[in-house]
Amino acid sequence: MTRGTGKPSNMVRVSFFAMFAVYQLAFAFACTPAVIWCSHDHDSSDYDATYRMVPSSPLQKLTSDEFEKSLSQLNVTEPVVVVEELCVEDLRNSKVLSNATNGSKIFYFPCVDSPDEIFQKIYKEKQKKIEVIDHELNMILKDIDSNGCIALTGKQCRYSYTERIKREALADNSTSEFKIKTDNVLLYSAQPLILKISDKPEVQLIQSKVTGMSSRKSNDSVVILTIKLTDQIIGSLTLDFFFEVKSAGYYTLNRVNYETTNGVDNLSTRRDISFPFGFSYHCSPKTTFTDGTTFLNIMDMQVQVDHKDATFSDAYDCVGFTSIPIWTGIFVTVILGLIMIWALIMIMDIRTMDRFDDPKGKTITISSAE
Repeated sequence: MTRGTGKPSNMVRVSFFAMFAVYQLAFAFACTPAVIWCSHDHDSSDYDATYRMVPSSPLQKLTSDEFEKSLSQLNVTEPVVVVEELCVEDLRNSKVLSNATNGSKIFYFPCVDSPDEIFQKIYKEKQKKIEVIDHELNMILKDIDSNGCIALTGKQCRYSYTERIKREALADNSTSEFKIKTDNVLLYSAQPLILKISDKPEVQLIQSKVTGMSSRKSNDSVVILTIKLTDQIIGSLTLDFFFEVKSAGYYTLNRVNYETTNGVDNLSTRRDISFPFGFSYHCSPKTTFTDGTTFLNIMDMQVQVDHKDATFSDAYDCVGFTSIPIWTGIFVTVILGLIMIWALIMIMDIRTMDRFDDPKGKTITISSAE
């Protein structure tokens, strides 16, 4: 095909085959591609107007009706080339097609349902010819020489693509968060609280079950956070979190009292929950308060006493700085350092010769003591 004499449009400035590669990675369907290219011998403004009307998205699958509607807006004057098998890979790897379409207006439909049948339908009405080939595509493209619009498509693709399955979006976890905000205390958990009473099944304490919350200072050394909840299994429930003040300016949380219609019980934890004034406490692993038969589990807990503007301050984490990965790194580094020191000592201990024989002089005699 001879190249057009017009100026290249903005569309052609982007690589034609880069568009094929994007489509190959992003989208794939059991369909056939179609390409229509027109030279610039015609009025450029007419083609620009036509291009704006014709959709050509590399991520769009066109049905037969949609492709017929788009094709009706293009004036394909030359015979349509239909091959037996045509896939996106054939267009991407065809250097002859790249030369043939260079400097042309390109309309690319990467995924069309039965485009050959649409061409046959339209060309039968217009009494035009469709050229069906079953041999080398590049040989046919080399012989094409026209100043009009040419179309290339296929009957089927030799690959069997599966339909793309839309992934289900992740569920909104905002409803599973457990948040308590009072004048003195903030309490947060990424998941609902789990309470298991000895004679009753395990229940989840979610945010919607909270009926009331408050905090108070019983004296100068204890701050109590009270949470009231209702549950169909347990009934009315009251949780009291006791934040005691240590002498060194630290808050500590060691016990939680729960009260039901059956009475009051005290739950304690083995974990050392302590944090200084003006800081919050955070622990991603499960924190358990138990008395042996009853337990309260809190996942990804963060708490702060005497907060400012209802926001958490910098957190003291229960994992601490010297976690298992850090200790492992330190241990490996020490071992490698010892090996390096031993190697340097061995190299420094190498002794070279400092006496040499003079072939014209007396032979060097080295005693056994040396």
